[in-house]
Amino acid sequence: MDGARTWMSRRTMLGGLAATLSATEERWQTPELPDPLITEAYDKAARQNVLAAVNPQVFEGYWSVCADGRGFGYGNTYPSLDGHQMTDALLWLGQVETVRANWDYVRKFQREDGSLPLAILPSQAGKTVGPSGYTAAIDANGGLYRHWVPGNPLAALASPTLIQNADAIYRRTLDVGWLRSQVASIEGSAGFLESLTTKEGAVKGGGYYVERPTRLECDGVTQPHAMDAFQRVAALKKAAGGAKGAVRWEEAAARVRRHFVREFWRGDRFAEYWHPQRGYITAHGYTDTDWAALAHGAATKEQAGLVWKAIRSERRFYYGGMPAGIATEPENYEAWEFAYPDRMDLAAMGRVWYLECAARARMNDAAGLIDSVRRVCEMGRANGYYWRERYGAKGGYGAEKYCEYPANLIRIVHRHLLGTELCLDGSVRLAPVVPAEFEEKGFGQRLNWLGRVLEYRIRQGRIRGSYEGAEPLKLSVKLRGERVLTLKPGARFDAKIQVIG
Repeated sequence: MDGARTWMSRRTMLGGLAATLSATEERWQTPELPDPLITEAYDKAARQNVLAAVNPQVFEGYWSVCADGRGFGYGNTYPSLDGHQMTDALLWLGQVETVRANWDYVRKFQREDGSLPLAILPSQAGKTVGPSGYTAAIDANGGLYRHWVPGNPLAALASPTLIQNADAIYRRTLDVGWLRSQVASIEGSAGFLESLTTKEGAVKGGGYYVERPTRLECDGVTQPHAMDAFQRVAALKKAAGGAKGAVRWEEAAARVRRHFVREFWRGDRFAEYWHPQRGYITAHGYTDTDWAALAHGAATKEQAGLVWKAIRSERRFYYGGMPAGIATEPENYEAWEFAYPDRMDLAAMGRVWYLECAARARMNDAAGLIDSVRRVCEMGRANGYYWRERYGAKGGYGAEKYCEYPANLIRIVHRHLLGTELCLDGSVRLAPVVPAEFEEKGFGQRLNWLGRVLEYRIRQGRIRGSYEGAEPLKLSVKLRGERVLTLKPGARFDAKIQVIG
């Protein structure tokens, strides 16, 4: 108990430090990687796309989802998916106050049942939007709470987005006071997600992040994301001091996972989705449901092994060479699968690419991960370092200068290639998944958060660097071997990454 009280005291102190930090955003640097293409793409993704989309003239904390500030509407906000992809990327770029201001804005649109809008369209408040015959009403507050595509796809998307954002903000700030003040909103979102979940553990809501095809009624991608969201809520409850209240969300996560591994498993893959009349759909080969299962650790060990063997080298996921498409056999989709008559999302998308890279990192596939990252970087270079909304066999289409691929490039470099985790207890974990050439030539980064600065470089089995901060930092490093260091403020370190066993 004494140790627990000491650590809580330390977290409270750090949270107070976070709350009093200057509004000046933290400085960032492009990570050091022995690959000029990736470092150039990262820099352009950051400066020319993600940071360029921030526009305080609309309101403090506003960003567009397109680098030109006008794609998908000037002044519009998208709390579903885009809201997390951009939030996470901006946090890696040190834009903490921008992100927190955006969080405050979005929260104003949360209803009593915990639901959030798919989009916030201020200029369309009180109007009807959508193509003829397929329309939806915009709330008087400007929020679009129900999709215009029949079947209401994306119903389960906004809740995990808010939860993911809360998790990312807290890990960056360790602001316990802020977290406690947001628990009602976080649990409200979890409660709405729970309302879409059957007692058996099936999460409804149509397509998680696809609209056409609609994927009625239980999308396979939704299930691992919901499991992950409930797990994050449980962990945040504990961090806020509510360990007893975390049990509800732990049980919800376990229920969703049990149903997923039992019912969605089709012998050698996971079903893409469950349709209320047609049952489990597996006609399109391997799909993004399989990537999602691996990315979130939702599969059993045996299931993961079978799926991984089948998809790790499956190039049919790359549409026109661009990662990652939603299915390996897209030609098998039928007209009844599209509640609205176009096939916009039968494409390669940054959201699927993120899952692919997360899965490859979890499976320690350095070669596959770096190949996938380079493909996206090459597409960016060929187009002046801008990316399109979607990619098909004939190239890019949809919105221009869309921020999804660049935002996810930043996230993937930090979270999966460099394997960086800012932990809930204030420690840092590094578990890079890099090819041998990176280990031989060296790689590293500068992390600047919470008044702390950690700079390091890993090369040939050693980690060297420096640390500045008000408190000691626990740093764990895993790269074939593993090493745990306790760094004192002002420390310079040079340590071998030990081989276990």
